Amino acid sequence: MKRQFLGYASAAAVAVAIGALPASADVPKQAICAVQQAVACGAFETCERALPAGVNLPALMRFDLDAGTIESRHENGAIRTSKIASSSTEKGALLLQGVDASHPWAMRVNTTSGAFTLTVLHETEGFLGFGVCSGKILQ
Repeated sequence: MKRQFLGYASAAAVAVAIGALPASADVPKQAICAVQQAVACGAFETCERALPAGVNLPALMRFDLDAGTIESRHENGAIRTSKIASSSTEKGALLLQGVDASHPWAMRVNTTSGAFTLTVLHETEGFLGFGVCSGKILQ
């Protein structure tokens, strides 16, 4: 069964970036992130692993902490922007949270390696995204 993520909170999802985020003391205000793998789970159904486009997650994202936004680009070229409701750093991780079209999302980015995990919640299904972020390619 091919799931179609409806694009809600899609700005919170992200293909392979070069480099990693610097140590937490130097967390960049902007970074590009790429979703390498997605997992979609429906209530009482088997979860499906796929590339981001397989569940309609964006391939690339860019977060801007100063602007408080995450911008995403889907495979079809569509661009979406979501507000970051909260951001913090804790124990080597940048933590981002928000809500888009009544769907909450959260993202945890390792500030040393750039690896991230993303969650997006719907009423009867949830999505996980795994990938990497880089602040270095923006400089």
